[in-house]
Amino acid sequence: MRIVLRWWHRFGQGREFPRTWGDGGGEPFEPRELGRALARAGAADGRSRPDPGRPGQQRPAPHTAALLAGLPAETLRAIALRLQQERSGLLARDHEWAAGAVLCATHCGWRPAEVHQLFATALLGVDPVRPGATDWVTAERSLELPLAACAELDPPEREPFQPYLRTLLAARSGCRADLGTPDGRPTAEQAAFAERLRALVSTPFDPDPLLPWGPDLGAGDELFARSARCGLGARLYEEPALRLLELCAQTTELRPGYQWLGRAKELSELTPDLRQPLRILLAAGRGGPADCRPAGQPHPGELGERSAHVLAALAWVAVVTEDTKALHQLSRALEHHGRAALGDLRPAASHFVRSGMAALAALAGEPGAGAHRRLLAGNSPAATRLAREELAAVRDLPAGADLTALRVPVGPYTASFVIGAKGTVELRFRNQAGRLLSGVPSQVRERHPARYAALRTRLAELRTRLVTYRGMLAERLHADPGTPAARWQADHLGDPALAQLGCALVWHIDTPSGPLLGLPVRRKGATHWMLRDLAGRMHELADDTLVRLWSPAADEAEQAAAWRAELARRGLAQPVPQV
Repeated sequence: MRIVLRWWHRFGQGREFPRTWGDGGGEPFEPRELGRALARAGAADGRSRPDPGRPGQQRPAPHTAALLAGLPAETLRAIALRLQQERSGLLARDHEWAAGAVLCATHCGWRPAEVHQLFATALLGVDPVRPGATDWVTAERSLELPLAACAELDPPEREPFQPYLRTLLAARSGCRADLGTPDGRPTAEQAAFAERLRALVSTPFDPDPLLPWGPDLGAGDELFARSARCGLGARLYEEPALRLLELCAQTTELRPGYQWLGRAKELSELTPDLRQPLRILLAAGRGGPADCRPAGQPHPGELGERSAHVLAALAWVAVVTEDTKALHQLSRALEHHGRAALGDLRPAASHFVRSGMAALAALAGEPGAGAHRRLLAGNSPAATRLAREELAAVRDLPAGADLTALRVPVGPYTASFVIGAKGTVELRFRNQAGRLLSGVPSQVRERHPARYAALRTRLAELRTRLVTYRGMLAERLHADPGTPAARWQADHLGDPALAQLGCALVWHIDTPSGPLLGLPVRRKGATHWMLRDLAGRMHELADDTLVRLWSPAADEAEQAAAWRAELARRGLAQPVPQV
């Protein structure tokens, strides 16, 4: 008998109000007589409509409505407050759907303090910034009383409840919202509730077009939009994040103009709290945060065009603010998209990578940054150094590539560093047929931006190195003390770029049979270098043989003329005038 009575009370047919399920449940409503009458009315309404329906559906409750119609507003509010105690933590544990529906439809004369109590109970134990996983099968019912009470207040009185509403919207629009549907898509009633909730959150700027959510979220938006909403949580609807996103919506360019960068600088100075949402949004560019995903995995998906434009703008904001943590997040996001796939980058990801690397290059003061570098001329040395480090971490060459090679594969093309006789260097490209192209293929710029950036950096390094090398040769031409052959090979012939210049020079060694002059040469497949004289004979070099750059004396004019003719016959132009 006791088991039967316990089942009777627990599953909704007991006489005390509110009727609850599970092991919870507080003290019955006082006065007990009214509470029992409410329980009987609710049971009668349940028998007349046994189908529980779905959240948001209107269900008739004539017995409960008749009972509550004659009660004073103060009693109605007391009933609602007691019922809300069984609807805490966004979970409804009661069977009193009828009382809840009638109370929501009745004007109860709510006071702000009581509405605060309703919301505080509904959100008990819920993180106000980043709510955890939420079961929206019952969550909507747990919120019907607070939302109805808030709607009764005058507009000025509703403003203090915005933090509660932002938390609720973050829970509903976040990636951990469980809708309880087979395909994970909301029902019509759930979608209507979400729209109602969004309408209650007042914002000076609507971030939803930039960070869409709901059933129409496209695959291209999933990575960034879901990650951003998950990371920001309720902060998305606060002023710093809203002003930042509003700024990002004002440009879609790879390199924003002066006016936009000026506004970004002003915003960063006037809004110190901007840095936190900036870091979170940049982390979302690579699928973070990962603490809400199974096994710490990032959010899935690829960048869409809209998301790429926002991230590109955020990259320039990070550069303008010179925030160290934001620059680290930018670097990681760029590396994620620039190296994630071995194939070509999609256009959206390419836009972000190109824009982000241009922003870092401007802060680092690299050649080609142009006007954007001048605009950022007031940045700190520490920020410049950090930008260079992050840029170096992002740039990509083929895995295991020889960093001294003069040819590098880039998709279907081959990049070649063409070394001129006077130490000039050009970056040229050949197609699959081997034809030398006149410019940089658009596919290289757009689909391999990280590798192209690495090639441009290598180009600048080569030019600087060859200028220094030619200066050193000019000095040695007049006074070369000699270098052991092993070191000579490493210094002058080990780097392919330097070898092209060194092989056009005449070098001098002393042998047991007398002095010898020759051009550096290496047999096919060999690893060591020899000297070839005018007669075409090869001469081996011991590691300790001293090698000098030949400087023709006045009495060696005939020999110099012979070498000049030999160089012309071979089509070799010297980096410094030797003969």
